[in-house]
Amino acid sequence: MTAEKARLLTTLLSLAEDTGSLSDELHFAGWDATERVPLDHGAANVLRALVLPKAARVLEVGAGFGALTRYLGEVSVRVHAVEADPVRAAAVRFRTRDLGTVTVSDRLPSETHDLVVVQQAYATRNLLITVREQLSPTGAVVVLTASRGVAKTLASAGLEVQRELLCSPGHEVARAVRGARIDTELPRLAAAITGGAGDGLALLCGPGAAALWPAYRLATYFNTAERAAFACTRADVVRTGEGAEVRRTPLAPSPPVAGISVGPCTDKVYDAPTMVEVLLDEPERVADLLTGWRDLLREEASRGVEALWDLVPHNVLVDGATLRPIDLEWRNAGAGVPEVIERGVLVLADKLADAGWSAAADGGSQRDLAGWLGVLIGLHPSFVDSAVDREAAFSAIGSCGTASGTDEVRESIAEIWRSRLARTVHGYRSPKVGAGVAANEDEVAKR
Repeated sequence: MTAEKARLLTTLLSLAEDTGSLSDELHFAGWDATERVPLDHGAANVLRALVLPKAARVLEVGAGFGALTRYLGEVSVRVHAVEADPVRAAAVRFRTRDLGTVTVSDRLPSETHDLVVVQQAYATRNLLITVREQLSPTGAVVVLTASRGVAKTLASAGLEVQRELLCSPGHEVARAVRGARIDTELPRLAAAITGGAGDGLALLCGPGAAALWPAYRLATYFNTAERAAFACTRADVVRTGEGAEVRRTPLAPSPPVAGISVGPCTDKVYDAPTMVEVLLDEPERVADLLTGWRDLLREEASRGVEALWDLVPHNVLVDGATLRPIDLEWRNAGAGVPEVIERGVLVLADKLADAGWSAAADGGSQRDLAGWLGVLIGLHPSFVDSAVDREAAFSAIGSCGTASGTDEVRESIAEIWRSRLARTVHGYRSPKVGAGVAANEDEVAKR
């Protein structure tokens, strides 16, 4: 990062009214990747995934712009953050100025710590020896790195790695933190939550390392990217006596915004594909699966289930002859079964179009596909426009955290939907389309 960029970030932090670890003000303030990473909601996810010791005295070595410092200061009794660069140290002070738990300096203190967090650049043998000598009898050391080679340095300093956690896409802003066992025990789920190989590592050392990541936990993953703080969630994948469960909880439990909220939910893990995956492989099952999903939705509604809004096809597993809903964290107080059916068909058409679904009509648009899918379960094709308006309003609230002053955002989201609905399903990924044209169309769809 350039010196000019570092000064800009420090100035931004000095002016921010909300400097919390889940600050919407900061999360949406970054202009490019170098600015967004230290301001992201998920910048502290690698530590959120751990079971940090209560009433911990924490040392952080390499505080950067204070993303981890801020979170540690919110959950620990005392944090000493070390940052040698004066501009970044100023940024850390601005980020934590309302916390009485944080001290920032340019050198290691001579005191005992219960938890030490070290960035790779500072993980030298001499520093790690000092850290080990100052560690409490039940303390733990967390080294954040992109290289397994650091494990040798840790061993030479008398700190053996007790737990190795993989961070995807990296430890700087982790979507998922996982132990290696989930890749073999639950490969389908592991692939879904990580989106690919992880480039980051959290190496846990010291006598208290095992407590940071309990043996029953396989992974923790987060929804923090495109959401306002009130809607950010974590999901812990844990072993149970009957297999495994995914336990979702909000990161910052909040009252609904215009009837929109997220809530806790727990799902048993099944080794089964989603409806979308099945339809891509077996398109001839579309009418049967859509009817089954609609009936499942009505059955759940008759039981008074609150979380219907997310009971859409990509959140339904096809487990043999049984359809199983999962990931039902969103709530929409203003939506009933008809609205959820329309939403489900709209989003299903979008996902199938993304894959260039083989059963779509030749030359047909995504709007045509959505209309046809709707007809299969009794909808008039005109439902698409009202479903788009409803989805845009919901997305605007979910991303902004308010229903006030979001007209421009809502219209931008609606325009993205209209652009996607206009695309030709088979032409979208057709090899006959010039690479440049296809890339431009894809970029427009994402704006």
